[in-house]
Order: sequence, then C-alpha cells, then structure tokens
Amino acid sequence: MPIDRIEAIAQIIARYPGVIERAHALITPERAFALFKRISDTRAPTLLARHTRGRVIEGLLGEAQREGVCAASLRYLHNLHGSGAVALSLGKSDRKPIWCFAHIDTISFLTGALSAEGYALTPFCEAKQSDGRRAAQAMALDPESQALTTIARGWLVTRNGAHCFDTPARDLPPATRVVYSSEAEWDRATGMIHGCIDDAAGAAALTLAAMALSSCDVNVLFVLNDEEEGPVAPGPQAFARGSARLLHRAPRESLPELITVTDTHDVGQDADGGLRADRFGTGACFAAFASLARGGVTPPPLLDFQRDLSRYLSSQGVRLIENGNYVGRSDDASAILSTPNVALVGCPGAYAHFAQRPRIHVSDLVDLAKTLAVYCLVAQDDAWRARVLG
Repeated sequence: MPIDRIEAIAQIIARYPGVIERAHALITPERAFALFKRISDTRAPTLLARHTRGRVIEGLLGEAQREGVCAASLRYLHNLHGSGAVALSLGKSDRKPIWCFAHIDTISFLTGALSAEGYALTPFCEAKQSDGRRAAQAMALDPESQALTTIARGWLVTRNGAHCFDTPARDLPPATRVVYSSEAEWDRATGMIHGCIDDAAGAAALTLAAMALSSCDVNVLFVLNDEEEGPVAPGPQAFARGSARLLHRAPRESLPELITVTDTHDVGQDADGGLRADRFGTGACFAAFASLARGGVTPPPLLDFQRDLSRYLSSQGVRLIENGNYVGRSDDASAILSTPNVALVGCPGAYAHFAQRPRIHVSDLVDLAKTLAVYCLVAQDDAWRARVLG
C-alpha cells in the first residue's frame, strides 16, 4: 500500500492538534459502558425512540457540557426534519459533508387477540428468536407527559415461529408494544457487555465521537434514527423507513456526500458452527457490502480508503479491521438511495435480536467511537472528498 496515502490521512488529522489525544482521554471503557448502559436500559420501541432514548441522549449531552467533557457547540436536535430521528450537530454550515447514522429504536411486538396462552404477537422487526421464554414487558406512552411506562410484565414466548405475551394482565389494548426486558452488564473479567446492544452500541459510539469532536471546527451530523427495525422479507421498502423518511424530507441542498452507517456486525461462526468468540475484542470493523449486496455496497475508492484508514489508526492505537463475514443491512438500505458513498462501520456483536443473550466487547465499542471521530475529520477535507467520493 503506497505510504503517501497513509501520510495524507496523517496530514489531515494534524490540522486538528490534540484531537487524537483528546479521543483517547475521553473515550474510555468506563465512559463507553456508562453511556451504553443509559441508552440500552431505556426502552425504545419503534416509532417512540425520540421520546425515550432521544431524551436520554439529550440528557447525556447536557451532563457532558456541564462537566466540561464536551463543548457547547455540540447541539441536540429533536425530531429532525419531522422524521422521528434525533441528531447531534457540529458546525455552522447547513450542509455537512458527512452524516453518521445509527438507530435508536429497538425490536418490539404488537399485541393481538388474548387466549389462554397469552396475547398473540405480531413482530415489528425481523424475528430471529429460537423457541423459549424470555422476560418481557408491555409499554405505553402517556400522551401528555410523553413518558413511556411499563403497564405489564410477563414472558415473551416463542414456539414454532409464533410469538405470544404471557402475562397476568388481561386488559391490554390491541397493538400494545411488547419489548424484551434486559439490563446492561459489563463482565470486566472478559470485557463482554450484555444488554440491548441493537443499536445502543452504535448510538453510544456516535455520541462519544461527537463529544470528542465538539472542540474542533468541523461540520458533522450524527443522526440517531427511529424505525430502522421492521420486517425485511417484503423488501427494503418495509425496512429502515425512518432514515428513508429523513432523506426524503431533508432539504436537498443539505444532503451529505458521505453517509456512514453503524450497527452491530455478526461475528460469524467457527468451523464447528459455534460462535466465533475470538472475534470479540479485536477492534471495530468495516464491511464492503451488506445483506448479500441487497443493502449498501461501498464504492471501491471509499473501500480502499478504509483499508488505508485501518493502517493509520493502528499507528494511533485504534483497531479497525475488515469484516468478511455476512453483515445484515441497516439504514444503508435507505442511504444508498441518497448517495453512492455509504460506509458500513460497526461493532462485532452477537444475538442482537435476543436469540441468545446479546453481547459486544467493550474495547470494540471504544475503537468504534474513536474510528468514527477520525473518519469525520478526514471527511472535512475538500481534496480528499474530490479524490475519494467524486
């Protein structure tokens, strides 16, 4: 690989003195888990995310600004362009060259008819659960306070591809939201983080990257979408509808040249069909395409850049490796209709939809946040964009 391309990245970053050191100081395992837990432990069924996790992220930003962790230039935007997304914005320009996507809604189910076994459920997601009983809760939004509260607890039972909510409650209205119950935990002996990782991991990484860049003169929009979850079998039109709505409603002159999409990337299976546990703790990851090319496909010049970026980041103590395993589509299903320059940058994870206990590694989350911060800095350079994105 020609060294001048690595040096070109270094020269761009050198225009922002101390930013790498700031990222290392700010984006620690302790802070990464603390943000992840606040987001993960907040229920956010699809179409309600801005009322729950959105307000949590707004609160996290306010706390960080009061503590001097990040600058007041980082602004929180609620219900971006009426799309249901929230965002963190840096820079004075209305047009940001790069938007970073992650989603903050979680898989959920809609109640139907009540039987002796419980309420029949319709998945508002791609249901990947194996048979079994998992702790769950029914949620309702108070129309005046906009607070989401638990109105019933029980078990989400999956059997032969069908789902029901087994609960003592017998008065749930039709289409009540049912979500899995979980509490984020960090096993410090192994580094593994458990909880509602999809996509609290991505949301935490974007929030940390935004905080790390808040003192820099940059133009970036960190977008935390709602309604990424949804049924995928009918095709992309039924999936990632929140980001599609955002891109449709945003003023054309504000649209970016580059969109990064962050979600968990499956770690894959070993030769015996088990989980590739060795993949955890080896760094953030990027992929060339998603969902067998049904999702985003990164153009070759941008993919080459990411390989260069991996080498540069390695010299800075940040790990970013190429993921050759299957990667499911996310908001890239919408992003590719706005720009061909879509980058899939994520965090290795497993069981995001609760087939078993979800998991990521804390050091991978840290590397992901630092990677996104550096990516945003490089994207500020006009010559780089002309060469790689043009």
